[in-house]
Amino acid sequence: MASSGCPPKRLRVSCSHGEPVLVVLAGELDTGTAPVLVEAVATALAAGPEPRVIVLDLAGLHFLAAATVRVLSAMTDHAAAQHTRLRTVTGGNVVVSRALRLSGADRVLDVYPDRAAALRAGDDREFLRLTARMWNS
Repeated sequence: MASSGCPPKRLRVSCSHGEPVLVVLAGELDTGTAPVLVEAVATALAAGPEPRVIVLDLAGLHFLAAATVRVLSAMTDHAAAQHTRLRTVTGGNVVVSRALRLSGADRVLDVYPDRAAALRAGDDREFLRLTARMWNS
């Protein structure tokens, strides 16, 4: 994983390359550090070939500003427009879970309790296969 440039005491971002792309955050995600996250996701989307899935692991955050929850929502929409699914991992982090719940974003974002669940989740084709199997049984 490669780290992005940002004051290390505020936010650390590590990114893996491949499928899916894994973006791991630690520290504070607020309006001052959100551009680093946006840049990391934009870089992942610009890489060829575009990833089908980006897993955004927020478990290492100890602060999540309400304004950045809106940024997460906008990034999810931007990724979807490029046929990439953005999955958000809370990792049981109370700060993250509470911010997503209070903002209502937990009902809009593709949220997973841990990184393993997000990595294991199927893509859109898997959802369609499961739905077809359910209807045909």
